[in-house]
Amino acid sequence: LVDYQYPFTNPAGSSYGAVKNDIEKNHMLDKTVEVVKKARQLGIWVIHVTEGYTGDYRELDPTNSGAFHRFGILGQAFKTGTPEAASYPPLNPGPNDKDLFLAPRIQTSAFGGTGLNEILRSRGIKNIAVAGFTTDVCDYATVTNGYDLGYHVYALKDSMAGYTQPLADMMLQSVYALWSTVLSNDEFVAMVSADTKASR
Repeated sequence: LVDYQYPFTNPAGSSYGAVKNDIEKNHMLDKTVEVVKKARQLGIWVIHVTEGYTGDYRELDPTNSGAFHRFGILGQAFKTGTPEAASYPPLNPGPNDKDLFLAPRIQTSAFGGTGLNEILRSRGIKNIAVAGFTTDVCDYATVTNGYDLGYHVYALKDSMAGYTQPLADMMLQSVYALWSTVLSNDEFVAMVSADTKASR
């Protein structure tokens, strides 16, 4: 789960306007809560990846001409420990859930500096499903990075929201197939359910 945090998920968040259509028209958050609930029931390990920085952004280079970090600094976004960087409450695990919250990342990919690759390999995990924000930025970076690392990647299109439209939808419908299998949430649950039954 990539960046299910206040800036994207709360109507008062700084990036909510960009993803509002996917969230409200496509019920993206509701669909994500439902698929995560089913995934936990099926024994799928749910991993939360968040973006986060120190209060003065000392880990970033403000002179870098790339816009990704510059926008964050200018907007004073994703400061670790602040309400504005908080996770989306409906996705928080219950007392018996085994979710993992990774250390906040400062790179675009969920694999960037979080230890995710090492954690997955230590468990012998080969398959990953990606959901979150945004289809054309951090989800995309995670999918391509995961593919390059040798994982079988599944992109959950019902649980992704695009920052730049119509580019994000075009990417999901075309270039994502180069690095992942794009599935609806129902297709993903059906696939995993069949695997679970076969392994019993």
